[in-house]
Amino acid sequence: MLISKDALWKGIIESLIDDFIWFFFSEYAEIIDFERGFEFLDTELQKLVPDNPGHKRHADKLIKAWLKSGEEVWFLIHVEVQGYPDPFFDRRMFEIVYRVGDKFQRPVTGLAIYTDWNRKHHFSEFRSSFMGSDLVYKFNTYALCDHSPAELSLNPNPFAAVMEAAWQYLDLPEDEQILLNLKLDLIHRLKLRNIPRDKINVLINFIKYIVPFTNSEIQANFEQDLITLSNADIPMGLQEAILADVKKQGLEEGLEIGLAKGIEQGIEQGIEIGEANLLSLTVPALYQKGLSVEEIAIIYQISIEKIEEVLAHAQNEQHRETDLEEE
Repeated sequence: MLISKDALWKGIIESLIDDFIWFFFSEYAEIIDFERGFEFLDTELQKLVPDNPGHKRHADKLIKAWLKSGEEVWFLIHVEVQGYPDPFFDRRMFEIVYRVGDKFQRPVTGLAIYTDWNRKHHFSEFRSSFMGSDLVYKFNTYALCDHSPAELSLNPNPFAAVMEAAWQYLDLPEDEQILLNLKLDLIHRLKLRNIPRDKINVLINFIKYIVPFTNSEIQANFEQDLITLSNADIPMGLQEAILADVKKQGLEEGLEIGLAKGIEQGIEQGIEIGEANLLSLTVPALYQKGLSVEEIAIIYQISIEKIEEVLAHAQNEQHRETDLEEE
């Protein structure tokens, strides 16, 4: 199953927002009030700057935060994960930061994370000059190619592991067995560190999906090794991002039909639809669309055995209905 890069980046930033801030804004992290949490305003950003259907997408994030002084501030984060040069990226950074600042009347900082090799388009500022008027907008940047996997492996911040995993895309090995070893080695090292389990689970799934396998046998081997290594669930930030992207790939029929039926029944009966009912409606549809039992188990954060039980029940029901029709 392919999950788009922008969905993965958006999900991992939300799931590891504290670590993200400490990794990229360590100089200012001490003045941020982490206890008040953060708000993710991607919908507002989309209204201000809708995607141009003729251009490739950027994984843009708009994050609302508070300083310890009580001041409300905004982080504008552009994650450039497409691996292609954009000659107008500097202008895009300026246009968005101007529109956000104009709408919300709050301080805004920008960050561009570059995950490709094309330094020519790794902009750090936007400039415009005309008839004696000069406009300069400088923003924060991080170029992955300037930070080796060895350097990142020594950084205790969990988000350093995210950037190390991104090297699998930046420097993709030709042999997928090497790729499998890289993924498992990174996961193994994460397991040895004093990182909370929920963060480990998020990181494991980012590592899993950031560069998928094309060889089905190696994919199967990885899935088995991953189950042995992690036995992990996906916390909601990344899970929601993956589910959203699954729906974009044409797998929404099972989820949407099941959810629609669940909501309809809930309204009619005045009760909440139980988990078992929702699973019986959605799991078979996802399985028929090509998701593996392991992938469905990860999405729903339940055991493989439970997914197999739901599928077996659905198959028995299908056989029973067929028998009734024949009678």
